Amino acid sequence: MDINFAQLQADMIAGDLSVLEAERKSFTKKFWKHFLICLALFIGIPLAVFIVNPDSMFVALIAAGLILVGSAIFLGTSYSRFYKYFKEQFKGKVIPTVVKFVDERLHYEPNKELIDKYTESRIFSQRYDRYKAEDTISGKFDLTDFAFGEIHTEYKTVTRDKNGNRQEHWHTIFKGMLFVSDFHKNFNGETIIDVDYMERFFGRIGRRFQKWNPSRTGNLVKLENPEFENKFAVYSTDEQECRYILTPSMMERLVEMGNKIHFKVAISFRNNQVYIAVFNNMDLFEPSVFGSLLKEEDYRIIITMMKLMTGIIEDLNLNTRIWMKE
Repeated sequence: MDINFAQLQADMIAGDLSVLEAERKSFTKKFWKHFLICLALFIGIPLAVFIVNPDSMFVALIAAGLILVGSAIFLGTSYSRFYKYFKEQFKGKVIPTVVKFVDERLHYEPNKELIDKYTESRIFSQRYDRYKAEDTISGKFDLTDFAFGEIHTEYKTVTRDKNGNRQEHWHTIFKGMLFVSDFHKNFNGETIIDVDYMERFFGRIGRRFQKWNPSRTGNLVKLENPEFENKFAVYSTDEQECRYILTPSMMERLVEMGNKIHFKVAISFRNNQVYIAVFNNMDLFEPSVFGSLLKEEDYRIIITMMKLMTGIIEDLNLNTRIWMKE
């Protein structure tokens, strides 16, 4: 399906987008006006104090500091208050229009989380210490229920500097889109498909390291598709079941899907479902206060990613009747 961006933009401008864009412009105009006033006060008042009394440098510095702190609080509060409203309006009115324009069967929930599915997938062995999960899109195409949403997980490390001061460091585990769907076939085991870096770069030595991967349950499974083997490493608790799931056709489809998405992907088959993590490192649905809401490229990126995610159902042939649950 080709997206008619001119029609999409016309529909949105005729609706809530034009109002929101006008509000954004009005706010940014006021914001920069207030910024310049604060800047003038920050420079002008201390300078005036110093000119009147050259011996009052300390007083001038105190005045500059107070103005700087006060300006930061004022501007920061003003921005935060508007951005909260702006984001709610954008996600509540604009994004649902885009989603429905792509496919009427899709439903967008900005505050719904898929963090439980993230945990269930067992794709990620590293424990996370904090997360952000939102912007979930769900639907049902023929036989297949599915959902995908943005997730960002991080773990924390703590170090101390030379003076003994405690410092926290946050490291990203995953930032991207998690897709989960019915697989329409009962299975009892667990199969995880990782990106294969070890064998790709280190050959046979890398293959040995794969076998010793302590973060994965089950055993490394070697399959017969060379292109698939070059891209992925497969671990499963049941090799026979793994081969039943990863048929030659399914392996070809996974390779094609990976080539189409252009991002790193990791996949798991558990709980009669398929989980696909797409490492796109994006915040697709966050609006910019200081950028126009009318830029076609922003919506093109959102729609392209949505079509890639919904296209997984066709790419993996998830609606095929042979996968019906018994």
